[in-house]
Amino acid sequence: MATKTTRLTIDLPRSAHQRLKTAASILGTTMRDLVLLSVEEYMHRKPNKVTEKALQQSKSGKGIKKFKNLESFFDDLGI
Repeated sequence: MATKTTRLTIDLPRSAHQRLKTAASILGTTMRDLVLLSVEEYMHRKPNKVTEKALQQSKSGKGIKKFKNLESFFDDLGI
């Protein structure tokens, strides 16, 4: 069975696009494959201690703020 795919469109600064294109060329791969590899590597990184603690607290419900609406949320953020 074929893998289903979806299309992703992103806007990049010209300089970032050129760096991606050059890196893919140097590595002998496509820009698509280089992006997929980068995403996979990023997703498998282990969170640092601060992030890990925040994730554990979130899973257990500690330190979770609830807001009645978006305006209350923004007020809490000060924006």
